[in-house]
Amino acid sequence: MIGPFRSTSPLSGGLLWKIPWRLSSTRKARHRERLKRVDNVVATLDSALAKLKPELAPAALENKKIVRQFREGVKEQQRQQQEAEAQARAEGEDGAVAEDAAVAARLVRQMGQTTKLIERWKKEMPTEAEMLPRDKYTIFDRKERKYRKGIHKLPKWTRVSQRLNPPGF
Repeated sequence: MIGPFRSTSPLSGGLLWKIPWRLSSTRKARHRERLKRVDNVVATLDSALAKLKPELAPAALENKKIVRQFREGVKEQQRQQQEAEAQARAEGEDGAVAEDAAVAARLVRQMGQTTKLIERWKKEMPTEAEMLPRDKYTIFDRKERKYRKGIHKLPKWTRVSQRLNPPGF
């Protein structure tokens, strides 16, 4: 086409969004590190919540040394809480103690919900080490020829946890 609106060679063909058709080795490495960091955050939250509330502690605490440290920490927290309550009563701040108790009750309720979510994540989602390479780097897509496409073609793929695919695919 000749004239002021002629097409240039880059505009005349090809994809509008230039997405490579396969992940490079460095992008795969960064993706694996991202998955590992998410697994680490989940493990850290689980252990921290277990230390805060004894009833919410998972049954996975088999190691005697960890159990001993956990019990000592709980006893220390209970002792500090009793001392604080006794000091507040001595100063006549019953209203402040009631407020603190209400805040603590609310935190325990929220912690129970958080623990449920973390337990659900741990139960349903595989860790990075448990995932097959096929599941790490590709996702199910019913419109694709072999029902799989590269995970990097998913919008916002670095911020979305896509670890589960339909069974058999």
